[in-house]
Amino acid sequence: MARASYGAPFQRFPHKLLVFGITFVLVGVVLLSRTVGYMPEVRVLWTIVPLVIGAILLYLAFAQGGPEGYVFVGMILTLVGIVSLLLNTVMSSVELARIWPLFMTIAGVSLAVYARTKVESARVALQIPAVAIIVLSGIFLLFSLDIIQRDFRRVVGMWWPSILIIFGIVLLWVYYSRGRRRPPSGRSN
Repeated sequence: MARASYGAPFQRFPHKLLVFGITFVLVGVVLLSRTVGYMPEVRVLWTIVPLVIGAILLYLAFAQGGPEGYVFVGMILTLVGIVSLLLNTVMSSVELARIWPLFMTIAGVSLAVYARTKVESARVALQIPAVAIIVLSGIFLLFSLDIIQRDFRRVVGMWWPSILIIFGIVLLWVYYSRGRRRPPSGRSN
């Protein structure tokens, strides 16, 4: 009997340890950055608002089965909050200009993780853009960190046909991965 009453609150709010844990970490980071001197003014705290709203939307989408639109809006608000907080505390705009592709990587990885929760057809439809975002962010990161010293336009002008090759390989992979699961029907796509 005690077990049933103990489990009832967990059913209404199943991931409360996760939510409270993230909340305490975020509040602790903000307060620590204030006491250490990285956050000189209290008015900088407005930057946390999109971060918190984004985290709430992501929680509702993943843990509570909320609308799929919450994932993208939550991801964007979370990234905007992180960037705003970094720019107003420890990072200059010059440093941000160098690492901005990392935020694309985070978005791509988030989309790939979200795709794993979907059925097979929707999973493939979400994983393809996720991989594309991750690959593009890696390419942009090579240029923004000056690992590739050439002009971006020249490199794109030379290598743009590789996009067609990659797109064709992805289409072939999707075609053959679908073909292995279905019995032959005599028709071809």
